[in-house]
Amino acid sequence: MPVENTMKNRSGGVRWGVMASRVVGLSIFVWAFFLPAVRNGAAGDPASAVFPGWKCASVALNLNMALFGKAVKGAPPITACLAAMSGWINLLILIDLALSFWRRALVVRRIAGVLVILCMAATWTFFAVETLTPLLGHFLWIAGTLLILLPDALQRSQS
Repeated sequence: MPVENTMKNRSGGVRWGVMASRVVGLSIFVWAFFLPAVRNGAAGDPASAVFPGWKCASVALNLNMALFGKAVKGAPPITACLAAMSGWINLLILIDLALSFWRRALVVRRIAGVLVILCMAATWTFFAVETLTPLLGHFLWIAGTLLILLPDALQRSQS
């Protein structure tokens, strides 16, 4: 089975818009991990803390390990599930990028994209429940994610 590259159009030329969207999106996505992403508490409150994106990703990864890594009696708290789902975005984006070289994986990439949108909603629900304030890093992380997913949303299905 031949590998079909989604980075090329039917005439063999590079689809620059697809590549640019993914490269710019990935750059913003990675950059966001080093910026302030979330604040708990009020802006002027000395007890409030600001967390960079990498710390948020670390917390989400630890929650996933705690929720799925060992047997827990009873259902886990909904807030822990919501926070864990926010970390799934990172994994789903890596899967999408890995599959982006094959046109035939478009359906799988679109499913991953829908799951990313659902995880974004879970993230914002978590913020509302825990009264966290999203900061620049969070918004750039979302923007980078959407730029990575954009070509899959706009691409026509293969015939």
